[in-house]
Amino acid sequence: MPELPEVETIRRELKPRITNQRITGCTVLREDVIGCPSAKVFCKSVTNETILDVVRKAKYLILQLTSNKKLIFHLRLSGTLYLRDRDMPAERFTRVIIALEKYQLFFREPRVLGRVYLLEEKDTPQVPKGLYTLGHEPLSHEFDYEYFRNKIRGRKAHIKSLLLNQTICAGVGNIYSDEALFHAGIRPLRRARRVTTKETEKLLIALRKVLQKAVDSFGTSVGDYTRTDGSNGSFQNFLYVYGREGEPCRACGTSIVVRKIGNRSTRYCPKCQK
Repeated sequence: MPELPEVETIRRELKPRITNQRITGCTVLREDVIGCPSAKVFCKSVTNETILDVVRKAKYLILQLTSNKKLIFHLRLSGTLYLRDRDMPAERFTRVIIALEKYQLFFREPRVLGRVYLLEEKDTPQVPKGLYTLGHEPLSHEFDYEYFRNKIRGRKAHIKSLLLNQTICAGVGNIYSDEALFHAGIRPLRRARRVTTKETEKLLIALRKVLQKAVDSFGTSVGDYTRTDGSNGSFQNFLYVYGREGEPCRACGTSIVVRKIGNRSTRYCPKCQK
């Protein structure tokens, strides 16, 4: 968390409100969340720049600035971005404050795992490393059956692990991998090489449907995620397995179980998912 739908929700809500806004100031309240450059240089370099666009790449939110600069937010497990009026005080766990002409943009991160980066055109892209090794996103045209099948064919890894691999399924995390596997009827513990061609097609369709419905629902508000105004998304109301361990399956009534796969908790229905 947050995953593709949550970051896309943040992008859609910020873009019309902060595009063409000039950055009038910057305050770093926790220096170690600035991944590049130093906190002092960071604040000086963003001040007086204008936000030209707000884009997303997988789980990264990118503000395109003047002078060919990019302000990159990697929200990790608990990062959120709030847009507030100029006179509002910083909220608890706020780590960076970006002052704009009309608003304040708060980067809030309780676990201090998220990072903010400022890259200039002259910089050799080295951070954040994961941004430059991303595969395709399941909602993109490039993520078709041939691409997906080639990525998982013959692999010994669990299918759940490959869905979490950002070089394969960019933007997918624990929530939407569990949900997609449920709707495709595939157990997360299945080895990828055991997933048939027909099941691959079902899983691709399920990934797209789950992610699109989550985007339409403004994301899943479990844990720390909220929208830019502090309100919740609503996809948590449509979850079939994620966070429902011990509860009856909505399809068959069997108790949802939880297992660890690669240190990640994974939920599934032992009857519906083969």
